[in-house]
Amino acid sequence: MDQIGLLNDALTGRYELLRELGHGGMATVYLARDIRHTRQVAVKVLRPDLSAMLGGERFLREIGIAATLQHPNILTLIDSGEAAGMLYYVMPFAEGESLRERIATGPVAVPDAVRWLRDVFDGLAYAHAHGIVHRDVKPDNIMISGRHALVVDFGVAKAMSDAKARSDTNPGLTLTQVGTSIGTPAYMAPEQAAGDPDVDHRADIYAAGVVAYEMLAGRVPFTGRPQEVLAQQVSAAPAPLPASVSQATPPLARFVMRCLEKDPAKRYQTADEALAELESWSTPSASAAMATGAARRGIRTGAAIAAGALVLLVAGSTVAMKKLSGERWVRTEAIPDIQRLVDATAYDSAFTIATRAEGIVGNEPALGKLWPKLSARVALTSTPAGARVWRTTYDDSVHWTLLGTTPTDSIRVPLGLSRFRIEKEGFRPVQLAMTPLMLRDTKLVLDPVASSDGRMVRVSAGDAEVAMPGLSRLPILKLPDFYIDAHEVTNAEYRRFVEAGGYDKPQYWTEPVMDGARTVPFDEARKRLTDRTGRAGPASWEGGDFPAGQGDLPVGGVSWYEASAYAKFAGKSLPTIYHWNRAASPQIGAQVVPGSNFGGTGPVRGSTFRGMSRFGAFDMAGNVREWCWNATGDKRFILGGGWLDGTYAFADAYAQSPLDRSPINGIRLVRAATAAGLGPEQTRVTVVREYRDYATEHPVSDEVFAGFKSFYEYDRTPLNVRTDYRDTTPETWIRERVSFDAAYGGERMAAVLLIPKHAHPPYQAVVVMGGSGMLYTHSDSAIIVRSTDYLVKSGRLVVWPIFKGMYDRNIGLTTDSPQETSAYRDLMVMMVKDARRTVDYLVTRPDVDTARIAYKGISFGGRVSPPILAMEPRFKVALLGVTGLKMEHARAEVDPVNFLPRIHMPVLMLNGRYDYYFPVETSQKPFFEYLGTPRERKNWIVYPEAHTMPRTELVKEELAWLDRWLGATRLEGHTTAFP
Repeated sequence: MDQIGLLNDALTGRYELLRELGHGGMATVYLARDIRHTRQVAVKVLRPDLSAMLGGERFLREIGIAATLQHPNILTLIDSGEAAGMLYYVMPFAEGESLRERIATGPVAVPDAVRWLRDVFDGLAYAHAHGIVHRDVKPDNIMISGRHALVVDFGVAKAMSDAKARSDTNPGLTLTQVGTSIGTPAYMAPEQAAGDPDVDHRADIYAAGVVAYEMLAGRVPFTGRPQEVLAQQVSAAPAPLPASVSQATPPLARFVMRCLEKDPAKRYQTADEALAELESWSTPSASAAMATGAARRGIRTGAAIAAGALVLLVAGSTVAMKKLSGERWVRTEAIPDIQRLVDATAYDSAFTIATRAEGIVGNEPALGKLWPKLSARVALTSTPAGARVWRTTYDDSVHWTLLGTTPTDSIRVPLGLSRFRIEKEGFRPVQLAMTPLMLRDTKLVLDPVASSDGRMVRVSAGDAEVAMPGLSRLPILKLPDFYIDAHEVTNAEYRRFVEAGGYDKPQYWTEPVMDGARTVPFDEARKRLTDRTGRAGPASWEGGDFPAGQGDLPVGGVSWYEASAYAKFAGKSLPTIYHWNRAASPQIGAQVVPGSNFGGTGPVRGSTFRGMSRFGAFDMAGNVREWCWNATGDKRFILGGGWLDGTYAFADAYAQSPLDRSPINGIRLVRAATAAGLGPEQTRVTVVREYRDYATEHPVSDEVFAGFKSFYEYDRTPLNVRTDYRDTTPETWIRERVSFDAAYGGERMAAVLLIPKHAHPPYQAVVVMGGSGMLYTHSDSAIIVRSTDYLVKSGRLVVWPIFKGMYDRNIGLTTDSPQETSAYRDLMVMMVKDARRTVDYLVTRPDVDTARIAYKGISFGGRVSPPILAMEPRFKVALLGVTGLKMEHARAEVDPVNFLPRIHMPVLMLNGRYDYYFPVETSQKPFFEYLGTPRERKNWIVYPEAHTMPRTELVKEELAWLDRWLGATRLEGHTTAFP
């Protein structure tokens, strides 16, 4: 079987390779069909011998980091994996050719070269700001698509480099032996060619300079055998650019030669600096200005005044052309790019482009409309005042932007998660990972250097919610300020406890050691809690000490009792699950988890990985599990997951025997920051953790289920419809609220309709139930229109029913968790009837196609959807976002498990891999598997998000799903399908 056939067998159901697009020494690129998303993609497959040598886990993890890059000049990595013993990664299929193919036809015209260089440096600047260096910039890794250049293969060279480092200790497997080098000699910076281990982002600037040289000269600066080229990179000066280039375009020639400086300190120090130089020329008028300059040098004039006037005229024309060029760029490129990036929730990139655009056109109306979609304003205060506040992207810790000194005026910052640094002389600097909303709600307090514990970070006062599976019924509690260890307790720190005789001092062992129901005497417990040689200490130690060189690694192999005793020795406490959750902030897991030590070979030193939680604590996800105070039954909670765990462990309420001394068990401590202590005693209570193993549960029989149907039946009485208001001012739709009789208790209910203006009836209709936040609002003004605006723009009528308990039908609920009570059952039944009554209303409207009605459930609206979808046959298709099954039990007559097998319509599920409400394996997967819908009519897609969805993917998938199962819509007099 050929390679395509072999790979297609291994990738069945995911990708279908269609034909080869090209191949090189490292990989073969195929055009493929993405079966799940119905699109064309490019699949790059590494050679089998190279795949075997690299090792899949580490390679895929490294290029997975590159998948976080979202920039218009970077070809995004959208998937990766291993198939038929070969590693592969997937990129969008971009029409065009590589820059290598373009250069092969001859030197590149100056206008094209400048434009493509600007794109390359723009992409590199973004990647460097996110802490990612390409390491192998060359024409082969630059795609020319239309007028633009795209940089490809981020992360590959880093993964190869890591593989080489491992192969250095294993001479049986080397990159040289499989015929592959790391980087390409002709484009290597001198420090890279010399094997300097501290190569940084300036190596990419050098490589891009070589690319620029090659585009203009038609050849690279150095040629010969690989070793000869490497030697020349280190010691030889590059030949000057041809006169046809250097004399006609001296600024460009100087730019190229500065990029090619041997000393990194003499190059442009950042890609942003190089980009600014390129953009200081008027492009595309840059080439015109350069050509004008060359022509001007051929003019001979004897009049100094005339020459001066000519210079002023040319300068004025250049400024005018630059201004016009800039305005054209804003109108034709920047604003569409900003909107696209906002839709992809790439707020940082959108913010960068918007800031640059604002500098050109000021408060232009189209740009002004975009600012609220990508940024928010915050005014910052601190205790003490006079602190400087810096900001960078979450994944960066190098390129900081000064926002101001507290107290500040209102400052614009991007939406989404950012990293902030607050500093003032004499005080410990503070780092935070927050959204603008989080930042507004956070009290910025700096602690004096002389009076603070430098290894701890302050967690500001606020609500603490434990939203982990099986614990969602716990009340939200308010905590005062407290401190938590910035890093896990290390071996060296724990050794002080051992050396102080901590295992022999009963005053540290105040909690009785329990083995099941039996209390273990202190002396007996000490004999159990020993290292591998029988001496007092963690199970991972030997001879009463940790292994050599591991003093700054987190201690592991400790039981809960040892962790508790160490906390008393240190004058601190084990965190309760409330304190741990407030500090760890699982809701930002989509950013924290990918930068954390999951799937590793062991623990690492603190801050080795970039994963930082909300208040500046590192490694709360992965590395070692962290014991918490609270008990559940005869177990104690140990949270965050460790290096061996799956990424879902960060948001899992895991508990185990307090005597467990696995190497992955570690410690992180807290202490009070104020006289208020650590807060309510309620935080320390024994917790009843609910857990449902859905793999072992069985839905009720058809006979029992038939009895449930009576709960959802009602008399089809007249609706008595009334229009409450009708707003025709929105540009794209009419917002109309109607009210009608509910199906129970003589009540009235309502629905808000968004009716498309630019489509022709009869409309397909989508009935929407949003998240549980709607249970705590009091007006339909809280409806999040943006979560469904794309449905209206596609020509569909969107309906937001005012369900019982939501909006102005609020009944004062304090929790949305399932309850085994008749009150919860009755509320769920009323919600199902509200959905059905809404459909009753829709079928009375002549502008609605009653055979094409869909249901869309978001979070809570997806979780409670099974009874709705099973009981209302007029719904023909379902869209469910960030949803799954809960661990808590409900009465059988409303339990989703009993309804899921009775659903047979097409269902699309879109979820986040790091969802802290609905974990993948224990919640999302059983929901999907229980669905009675045939496999070919249901689809479940998981994105690298938490309890959110990337908007661009959401819009694409949902519209495609509706088009597939309900048909296309009619917009502006023609039928339009949305692929």
